[in-house]
Amino acid sequence: MIGKLLLMSGIIPVIVSVFARKFFCDRTLRRHGDETVAINGKEFAEAILSQGKVTGVEIEEKRRPFLPIGPDRLVISPSICKSKKARDVAAAGLLAGLVLMARRQKKVVSWRAWAVKFGWAMPSFSVVIVTFATVATSLLPSMAIGIVLGILGFAALALWFTLPVEREAAKTVAHFLDDTAIVNRRSEAEVLSELVSALAWQRLVPGCVEWLVPKAKPKDVSP
Repeated sequence: MIGKLLLMSGIIPVIVSVFARKFFCDRTLRRHGDETVAINGKEFAEAILSQGKVTGVEIEEKRRPFLPIGPDRLVISPSICKSKKARDVAAAGLLAGLVLMARRQKKVVSWRAWAVKFGWAMPSFSVVIVTFATVATSLLPSMAIGIVLGILGFAALALWFTLPVEREAAKTVAHFLDDTAIVNRRSEAEVLSELVSALAWQRLVPGCVEWLVPKAKPKDVSP
């Protein structure tokens, strides 16, 4: 009974997260993600920080699965830094928006960073623990699966509860795009604004099951 309860409490939040991400994020990525814009990711991030009147932020080009950001630190994947693909540029802008938020509400942003990290690490770690417990003790396999899925469901709920942090950062970036000339073409500003708002929903699925979710493919516009 407890195993079934844990099973359901874990599966439902993850399924809801997957469908929400597909609706709010992946659809926009399919429409606009592969478009090319005039600036690259690093330039866009620097422009957002400049519009927010923030100085002294160290921008590191490193690949990290979590959100290693803070009031004075921004880590961006090298591929995103150099890319002019709209989805990558928007992703860099969203990270810069989170740095601006961290200047005002450091603890709130750290909660979001913790939730993302927890979603990557804890469910995977729990698989190792319950596997050992099943082999070494009398823990039933059904209970072990229930425990893992229960932790996975908790990770999904943590991502839901901290989602407003990224949505607020996305609103800040979209506001700069609407009211300033960060990009010269209005059409590019509108595309980036849509993508930034969509990408705020991307980290809604726990990272440890990210590879199970089909990637958003560009929309085929060929006749």
